[in-house]
Amino acid sequence: MRRRTARRAYTKKRIGSKIKSQWSKISTGAGALAALSNITSSDMAASTGQPIAARAKNFSNSILGRVVGFTPFKDAAGANTPQTISIEGMFNKYTGIGIGLLGYAMIPARILPHKSKARQLGKSLFGAGLISGIFKPAGNPHTHNLISQTNVTSGMETVSTI
Repeated sequence: MRRRTARRAYTKKRIGSKIKSQWSKISTGAGALAALSNITSSDMAASTGQPIAARAKNFSNSILGRVVGFTPFKDAAGANTPQTISIEGMFNKYTGIGIGLLGYAMIPARILPHKSKARQLGKSLFGAGLISGIFKPAGNPHTHNLISQTNVTSGMETVSTI
């Protein structure tokens, strides 16, 4: 019985040390995935339920269309994806999570665990959110503005008398 618990403890320690030594790669990968998700999230809904090849074409169109302005696959769902540059896209969920993790890492308490890992992941997510947010489409679909925006035409017309 003692031998089995000693083996489990050794296995847990070994797994923990592997994660610790690979944390920079994990953080970098999380940042890259966050950036790709941030850019393509609005366009990927068009290919929901389609085969993987069609989704891959839509993903390529979304990335290249939003960043460069070129869509290579004209037969895919996202064939008319325009190039997008917007400042308001930089304020997104990934920059918020990154700021939260950086704030956690700055708390001066020794009792909090994994502050260095939180700092590294926070930097990665914050940078990914800022850079990819520039290419995110403008406009908030979750706006709850009760004032409708309508164009009002002037009722006054000029009358010329001769």
